[in-house]
Amino acid sequence: MSFGQVEGFFVDTCILLPHAVEAMREACSGFITEAGARCIISSSVKKEAIDLIENAYTVIVSNLRDSLSPYLEQKGMKELSNRDGSMLAGFFSEQRTMMKKAGLSPRSNIKNEILGAVENYVADQLHSLVDGQKMLANIFLPAIAAELTVIKHKLERPFRGIRSIDIEPDVSLKSIIAAEATIRNPLDVMHLASALEHEILINKWVVFVTTDEEEILSRDKELEEMFVKCSKPEWALDFERDMTRKKAPLECARETKSPSQRQQRIIAEIGRLTSAKATPSPS
Repeated sequence: MSFGQVEGFFVDTCILLPHAVEAMREACSGFITEAGARCIISSSVKKEAIDLIENAYTVIVSNLRDSLSPYLEQKGMKELSNRDGSMLAGFFSEQRTMMKKAGLSPRSNIKNEILGAVENYVADQLHSLVDGQKMLANIFLPAIAAELTVIKHKLERPFRGIRSIDIEPDVSLKSIIAAEATIRNPLDVMHLASALEHEILINKWVVFVTTDEEEILSRDKELEEMFVKCSKPEWALDFERDMTRKKAPLECARETKSPSQRQQRIIAEIGRLTSAKATPSPS
């Protein structure tokens, strides 16, 4: 019998992406600062994040390339000075309006983050010019493009720095999580199934850390029945501490008394997966 078998934290994509709400941003940042060494991202989380960042970056680059130069030409601006801030503020206001009309991904605030970061860069560059000093527009535009690349790499850095596990969860495991916890988004199903399969294969508990109230945290009871513990970042360390007092996952599954129908399905799948792992491959 083994107790205290805890691997750490599987973090959702939203934990490492920018948040519009400052309190949530601080909670995620504080959690990563304290527990980052024990955090893991699945290959599905890493892919989702890189895809979201790349897609947002591509949209912003395309919009600026197609809009900023004509905007400056329309204003007759071949040079920029520290007196042109209000004019460029109008341009970025138009960009935000366009993005709002186009709609944003419900899973990400990245487009706003990138646009806001490049707007800050442009403002800083203008304000750094002394009175009477001018900057050629055709030099400034490539500098903005270069800064956008820097912003993109900064957003990707957390997902490249945290330990990543390449895992393709079992189809049956995904099906059970989707059906029994009524998780609709296939990416969330993939992330949760990856965490559970890793937990099963190493027989150590993990805490799945997320800010997704609507799709995941609202179903935390159903998921916990299936041996997936989910938590907001504020409480993840508390739940990890609680898990050190529990038996290891496989023992908990085997010793579950009067399992619910939901648990029966997942326990049967756990048995199948562990049996497959223990069976040697034919030579």
